[in-house]
Amino acid sequence: MTNPTGDSERANNLAAIPPSDDSRWRALPRRNTQKVPHLLAADLRREILSGQLVADQQLPSEAELVARLRISRETLREALRILESQQLIEIRRGRGGGAVVRRPGLEGVGRYVALLLQLRETTLAHLEEARSVIEPPVAEQVALRASDDDLDRLATLHAAERAAQDDPLAFVTAVGRFDQAVTRFSGNRTIEVIAGVFRDIYAGQVYSVIGSGDAASAERVARRVMLGHSAFLDAVRGREASPAGKAWRDYLHTTSRILVGRNISRQPIDIVPLWRALAGQSAAESAPRRATVVATEIRTRIAEGSLGEGDRLPPQAELADEFGVSRPTLREALRILEMEYLLDLRTGDRGGATILRPSTRVAAQLSGIVLEARGTTLADFSRALRLIEPPIMGLVALRSSPEQLATLAAVAADMAAAVDDTARFVKAWQDGERAAFSAVENPALTVIAEILHWVRAGVDPAVTADAKSVPWVATTNRRAQAGFADFVAAAAEHDAARASRVWAECFSALAPWIEDSELGARLVLDLIG
Repeated sequence: MTNPTGDSERANNLAAIPPSDDSRWRALPRRNTQKVPHLLAADLRREILSGQLVADQQLPSEAELVARLRISRETLREALRILESQQLIEIRRGRGGGAVVRRPGLEGVGRYVALLLQLRETTLAHLEEARSVIEPPVAEQVALRASDDDLDRLATLHAAERAAQDDPLAFVTAVGRFDQAVTRFSGNRTIEVIAGVFRDIYAGQVYSVIGSGDAASAERVARRVMLGHSAFLDAVRGREASPAGKAWRDYLHTTSRILVGRNISRQPIDIVPLWRALAGQSAAESAPRRATVVATEIRTRIAEGSLGEGDRLPPQAELADEFGVSRPTLREALRILEMEYLLDLRTGDRGGATILRPSTRVAAQLSGIVLEARGTTLADFSRALRLIEPPIMGLVALRSSPEQLATLAAVAADMAAAVDDTARFVKAWQDGERAAFSAVENPALTVIAEILHWVRAGVDPAVTADAKSVPWVATTNRRAQAGFADFVAAAAEHDAARASRVWAECFSALAPWIEDSELGARLVLDLIG
């Protein structure tokens, strides 16, 4: 259908949205772009992530937006689909429905990453290693930063764990809330997001033990969790950072050892039992949207491998009969999965629903959107890197092959030749990080690396531009390059402790660039733009 107002003519100058009853609707800026839907989606995305459009706020009706913006209905719907795929709005059906603003949270990201890692045959050992890299340094920060109110909150959550020990699902939920509070009270939003992505996955493995009907194993897991959290709380109350980190490390280790005793440490994780339990709980508590239950079941079939990439689902009539739902309910379920990048829905003669395999790229982008929505600054992100990357680089030193070491040495040479060209130096540094992370051979840590890279790739142009005005940046580059060369030498000797220490020193060399400038206070959202 041809748009009578001419969408292509609006590409560089969308009409102002009259303020109407909501002053947040303002004139869209004049900007060069190729596609109107992407321009409109980008502006609305910024409004949502910056908080100018708040959660649960309903956007004007489709007809009203079309009239205000002077665009076609098809253009508007494409823009809204983009925002829905980024989990920034929810399209509600029926009377009183429409586009409603969402603040992206960790639930959807965690579910996506859990599915991704299960399909990559991630083991509990992989997951434990990832948590042991991220969380002990975070626990130390809680001892240093938590307020008295924070400590009271942790004590309350610990009491809730104790009260829930006889109910497997309630206990796992309570443990997740305690662990989530620990990362939140560390004061670093980046780490809170990254740790939160893995929390439900680990909870699923604990649930597979304590919900299995083996009372002895369930009691041992619950007891170890409670002892670990109690020891951590004691250290935090005493403001003792090192003991707090050790207590958290012991908590992760001893809990995992019980699972090892069940010979599952080297087996792929299985998130499906927890997903089905949560779906069953929702069904028992209320009349949930049947579409959510259907989406959960299809998602679990993807996780179990009975549905794989490229597989086509049966016709909608057959699926509706199988699940005992109406056609509209089924379509809503398929739409949920499409928005999670798990289905490709097409119309026409070759239409239907085709399964898509999860990817680290999508996981990283979804996590990055959550970081943006939480007002994460570049300084916050940089501090998270300083906590997370050194222990990862220790693992790299232990696992690098001769071929990987040769690649790292070549990158070090590129850095040495680029110290006076910051844009080139930043690219060489990124190449070095990617080459190093490839040696870890841990799917969970690979996802972490992808999340970090997604954000860094977005902010690096702004960082590089800012560096041109810093007179001592070349000196900083030389220090960082020397540190990278030392790291390569440590990796060649498979000296994990030295590699971790050198990498931390590299960050110390770069820290003033971020911390002592206006750049560090800027939001990741603004830098990625």
